[in-house]
Amino acid sequence: MDLGIPTLVEMTTIEEAAQLASALGFSFVELNMNLPWCTLEKLHQADLKSLQREYGIYFTLHADENLFFCDFSERISRAHTENMLDAIHLCKENGLPLINFHMSRGVYFTLPDKKVYLFSVYRDEYMKKIQQFKKACEQAAGNTVKLCIENTGIKESFVWEGVDALLSSNAFQLTWDLGHDYSANCCDKPNLMMRKERVIHMHLHDALGKECHLPMGKGKLDAVACINSVHSERIVLEVKTIAGIRESLPWLNQHLAKHFNKQ
Repeated sequence: MDLGIPTLVEMTTIEEAAQLASALGFSFVELNMNLPWCTLEKLHQADLKSLQREYGIYFTLHADENLFFCDFSERISRAHTENMLDAIHLCKENGLPLINFHMSRGVYFTLPDKKVYLFSVYRDEYMKKIQQFKKACEQAAGNTVKLCIENTGIKESFVWEGVDALLSSNAFQLTWDLGHDYSANCCDKPNLMMRKERVIHMHLHDALGKECHLPMGKGKLDAVACINSVHSERIVLEVKTIAGIRESLPWLNQHLAKHFNKQ
């Protein structure tokens, strides 16, 4: 199992992230495509292969959180799908093994007594978009790049129906974000445990009540039990500051050192 770090708002370059990961003994950096210096345009301009060789680490990607490939507008859904396909090709060209992404509930209408999600009302159209996205991505990814769907506290059945449709392809797997799940009263865990053989990626951060992304040991999350319940290949220590990452190192060495590959 490899342990990595996220890209941080304190940083301004990909090389800075690689330097930190290497200096602290981590195996990889998950590059967040929401950052202006990690957009696809910037990633294509960067020499990712050289950075990986120089610092003895590798990269994974976290897709833009605005990814919205199920929009009912063909033009919009095509643009988001093409963005993912471009990211897959970037990964294949540079030896990046994984892209993490979020599912979206989509737009909802607020009625006097409830919210009505349009993907639920127009479920056939929603599932059609899911199938189109799956087909395009699995053809592009082949057996080289894994596309990992991250839990985000979503309970709606139509979303999990979409997840299962994607999981019918081996190109798609699951990410378990432990802190987000804990802060959402573990609403994702039952669904993830039903599909636990597909959990190959994890995001690790401590949590206390609704507060998450805490340094390890600062919350109430039983992370060790969660990690031991699946067979993940990689874990991102998704603590969002350099100080928090450093503060988490003693906890990692005490509780999880035996799990991780060392550089």
